[in-house]
Amino acid sequence: MKKLEKPSLSTQEISAAYDLLFETRGALRDSDIFYRWVLNQLAPRPGQHLLDVACGEGILLKFARAYGLHPIGIDLAPKGAQLAQAFVGEKIITIANGEALPFADGSFDLVTNLGSLEHFLHPLNGVKEICRVMNPGGLAAVFLPNSYYLVDIIWHVLRTGYSVSHRQPLENFATSREWWDFLESGGLQVIKTYKYNYIFPRSTSDWQWFRQHPRKLLNLLAAPFIPFNLSNHFLYICRREPSAAGNKNSV
Repeated sequence: MKKLEKPSLSTQEISAAYDLLFETRGALRDSDIFYRWVLNQLAPRPGQHLLDVACGEGILLKFARAYGLHPIGIDLAPKGAQLAQAFVGEKIITIANGEALPFADGSFDLVTNLGSLEHFLHPLNGVKEICRVMNPGGLAAVFLPNSYYLVDIIWHVLRTGYSVSHRQPLENFATSREWWDFLESGGLQVIKTYKYNYIFPRSTSDWQWFRQHPRKLLNLLAAPFIPFNLSNHFLYICRREPSAAGNKNSV
């Protein structure tokens, strides 16, 4: 895993930094179709309990309700939790650290962690906590960035000579197999990996999101030509059962 050189940060400093980022609403969210896509890969069943670790503005939580799930979200940043609470409209948001989840072992059927584990002070602790709060038959969806994303290499590194930054307080990047090994070192068993290079808009909200992020629309147009291992992000579907260790499919 590639670590950016950053000064030592405390949990409080990271929380405060994200509060500032959340002042710009929508700055840390993806398109609506992205959250639906993640939920579809988990194949949820009505009545299941879902935890969204680092839920941000709560977009996935609202879609989870539409699937008939019982969702709970946690976020380290009070401002993020506040936005999520206002968006979801229910008291299902808790301010908490993903490295020390305030839930009993085996509490959830489904756990999601979308684009946040790479920003943890101690990411391995986050993986272990996801594993701990999943029930034995549960599934986790973990979304992580590629250190060798083809479009970034061509358009950013080639032009500037600098590595790509997501402009967040702390960042880690890795390749598809490096992330796979890292997740399994924390007790999760990867059963499937999906590449992500953005998803074609399917609603007015999706189109609005891409209009606000025009560069991502260009990335979407390049998506059919990007090999799996040079994709933007990877979505890992995991479980904690040892029997899953030998099943390593990529889509």
